[in-house]
Amino acid sequence: MSYVCSTVHTLEALRGLRDELARVAEQPGAASGIVQHPDWIEYEVVSRHDGTVPHVIVARDAEGRVAGYAPLLAIDHTARLDLAGRRLQLYRGAALRMLGAGVVANEGERSAVELLVSRQIAHDPHIRVVRIQEADLPNGFAASLSHGGGFRTVVAHLLDQVHWSIDPQPSSEAWLAAMDKKKRADLVQRVGRAYRKLGGDAALRVFDRAEDMAEYCRLMNELYARTWHHADLPIDWEAPERVALFQRLAEAGQLIGHVVVRDGRPLAYVHGYRISGTYLVDDLGYDEEVAKIGIGSVAVFQAVRGLLDRFPGERISFGYGDNQYKRLLSTRAEPCGSLYVVRATRATAGFRMVAPLRWLYRGLHRMRSDMQARRPG
Repeated sequence: MSYVCSTVHTLEALRGLRDELARVAEQPGAASGIVQHPDWIEYEVVSRHDGTVPHVIVARDAEGRVAGYAPLLAIDHTARLDLAGRRLQLYRGAALRMLGAGVVANEGERSAVELLVSRQIAHDPHIRVVRIQEADLPNGFAASLSHGGGFRTVVAHLLDQVHWSIDPQPSSEAWLAAMDKKKRADLVQRVGRAYRKLGGDAALRVFDRAEDMAEYCRLMNELYARTWHHADLPIDWEAPERVALFQRLAEAGQLIGHVVVRDGRPLAYVHGYRISGTYLVDDLGYDEEVAKIGIGSVAVFQAVRGLLDRFPGERISFGYGDNQYKRLLSTRAEPCGSLYVVRATRATAGFRMVAPLRWLYRGLHRMRSDMQARRPG
């Protein structure tokens, strides 16, 4: 089958293709996450004021049907390597940022779309750097772009990363039944203990309707300011662009938020998105004043149980990075990481430092781990 590619560079053009792109993104397994949905791509551009513009490469078949697309943004990017508390600059200049892990397409057409998009990028000499911040490994798109197109893949994460998830389950009871008895009992009993300690009318509320998003964002804004996340990554949950996006996503059944509320005060949250048969736990947090109660992990457990019962046969993803609660609740662990795909030019020469520095860092990390393991008591 023959295909043709075109590139979307403006918001107006993106909005014009919104429904066609959404139909692809919402197919089971087509998108790696909500960030690849056209509504989110638009939000990324509208909410930023740094010159970011769309660079969405769309592949159509001979009949004009959208077979898939690459959700890319054209950005001004500074690539750095964090090493022993120091930030080493590798590159500064124009780049493409991939939203999600790769192209959006069904499994039957994914390879063809990856090849088409890779050729489109390779034939544009102005494109030197493509950033895939959260990549499944091995990554099909990076491999396709690196094959014979003058690009090479640079592994940017220093240590191995893991993507934790729960495989599709018929129900939460089936998920729990697969655990050993002690682990299952402990998880269930924690819920009762946590709520008894909280007292009052503490309960987990679920927000999934467009008309509830204003209240949800208000509670999130109030709570987020009291979490440890706030200092590292300030977020205005009530920003008009964000509220409007959440309303659109909730209307489509693609946003489900959970907040533990006691006497009107939000204490913990589990925020996530549902698309292509997967619910992604995108963020979670809790009020530092009640951290010792463990309400954060309890809220995650409650949310997961509710989602498994509400959407049997769908997958739950905990995203990238390691954490004790992910290990405890997951049924699958897969390698993931952070990648750059770079064209060999003088401007990208700094990326050549990554491989030897990564090798040195990993060797020192292994030595340190071995020494700690041998240390008595």
